[in-house]
Amino acid sequence: MIKSLHSIVIFALCSAPVFGQQRGQGRGNPGVSPQTIMDTAEVRVTRVQLEGGAVRPSHVHNEGPFHMFIPITSPVEIFFGPEGKEERETVAPGQVHLFKSNTPHGFKNAGSTPVTFIEIFVKHTGRAANISPRVIETIQESALWLRKTDR
Repeated sequence: MIKSLHSIVIFALCSAPVFGQQRGQGRGNPGVSPQTIMDTAEVRVTRVQLEGGAVRPSHVHNEGPFHMFIPITSPVEIFFGPEGKEERETVAPGQVHLFKSNTPHGFKNAGSTPVTFIEIFVKHTGRAANISPRVIETIQESALWLRKTDR
């Protein structure tokens, strides 16, 4: 599974100019430019550019059991959890943060230069629909381990 994740990330970084479909649309958030790199029945990979000072307000995803957030160029501040009780964390390049389905979350570029990050969405369809809760827990524990050891 980890090898597959690495392959997806490498593919996403190398093929963004070829497969990009949404560059600059921002989905209604100024300074937030998502670009879908890959979208299959099992996974969607998006590369996002976040301009200096830009914020993507809190939102949720429910298309799959979880998604991963991986900064590429610079740290990104994330916030997650119920409104009024959000936790905040800065995620450094190469670190992984995992969001379970329906977890309210958002992100902010606290710096003045653009930041790029990758989001990998595992969907409820295709083979991914058969992912057991234990596998999700294992992935989450792995993501937490990656996050903490990189600091």
